Amino acid sequence: MSEVFLDTNVLVSCIDTTRRLHREAFALIDRVRGGELKAFISTQVVGEFYVSLTKSYGGLKAPLSAEEAGEELEALLGSGLFTILPVTPGVVSRAVTLSVQKGIRGVKFWDVVIVATMLESGLSTLCTENLRDFKGFSDVVRVLGPGDW
Repeated sequence: MSEVFLDTNVLVSCIDTTRRLHREAFALIDRVRGGELKAFISTQVVGEFYVSLTKSYGGLKAPLSAEEAGEELEALLGSGLFTILPVTPGVVSRAVTLSVQKGIRGVKFWDVVIVATMLESGLSTLCTENLRDFKGFSDVVRVLGPGDW
């Protein structure tokens, strides 16, 4: 069974039927449900999922209420489909080191935290809709876009 780390956008697209990549994301999660893939997310991704569900810009066309988003989050956490990895001090330290090495500043740091979480957990494959955000990490992780899921 292959192991993959899922970026937040995959989870959002899976539940939002209006998103362009809904079918692809849903099919990827079906592979997890079927036991073909073992999926990992992080505490950071869980938080980003909630934010994405409750905002319109970069989130849902029709943002959910806090209550609705909370229900979706509880469903995600209770699904048993994902191993949730913590963002530990070691992860943050590794993310800072990677950011310095690659000259990354500002909000892009959060993408580095995802990569650092993967590396600290021995994972090498990331599934994301944002290939551009992770392009600079192809030397340390394998980044798969929707066409490769």
